[in-house]
Amino acid sequence: MRSWIGVAAVPLCLAGFAHAQDRPPAGRPQPGPMAPASKDPSAAPAGTYHVDLEHASAVARVLHRGISYSVLRFGVRDGTLVWNPARPSAITLAVTVDAKPFYAPIVYKILPEGPQSLDVAKYPDAKFVSTAVRVKAGNRATIDGRLTLMGVTRPVVINAELVGVGRSMEGASTIGFTGTMLVDTSQFTQQPMARMVGTVTVVLDAEFLKQ
Repeated sequence: MRSWIGVAAVPLCLAGFAHAQDRPPAGRPQPGPMAPASKDPSAAPAGTYHVDLEHASAVARVLHRGISYSVLRFGVRDGTLVWNPARPSAITLAVTVDAKPFYAPIVYKILPEGPQSLDVAKYPDAKFVSTAVRVKAGNRATIDGRLTLMGVTRPVVINAELVGVGRSMEGASTIGFTGTMLVDTSQFTQQPMARMVGTVTVVLDAEFLKQ
C-alpha cells in the first residue's frame, strides 16, 4: 500500500513544481485576462514595431519534379515594421530570414542547405525590404519589395492579410500578419536544382511588438 501511495505522489509533486514555475516572481504583477484580438487596423497605434521571434516563420512549399510538394521551414532573425494605419503609403517592412531550412525527420539525398541548393554556408540569410504598400479591401494589402537571396536581389510581391491586433502578455501593442510570396528560384541562381524546383510558394507569418 505504501508503494502505491509513493507512486501516486510523484505526479502531484510534479504538478506542484510546474505550478510554481508558472507563478510570477514575488513583487511582479500577474498578467490580467487577455482581451480578444481586433480586426481593426487602426487599433494598432502608429509607430515602430519589431518582430516577435517566437511567433514568426517562413514556410516554403517546393515542387518536386511536378509530382508533389516538399515543405521547408525557416526561422526569422530580425524584422522591423513601421506602421501607420492612417497613411498606408508610409508603412514599411524589412525582414531577415535564416536561410538554413528545417525539415526533420525527413532525410534528403541532396541537402536543401547544401552547395547544390541554398548554399547556406555562403549565403546564411535572405532579406526582404518593402518598396510600396497598397491596401485592399478586407484587411488585405499588396506589399511590393526586393528580395535578396543567395547574393542576388530581385523584385517580389507579398500578398498580405492582417490577422489580428492586440496586446502582448507584457502589455505591448501587437499586430500580426500572414502573407504569401512566389519566388522563382531560377532568378536567383543558375544551379540545376533551381531549374528543377522552379517557382516556390513561401507562406510568411509574423507578430510584431511596438517598442
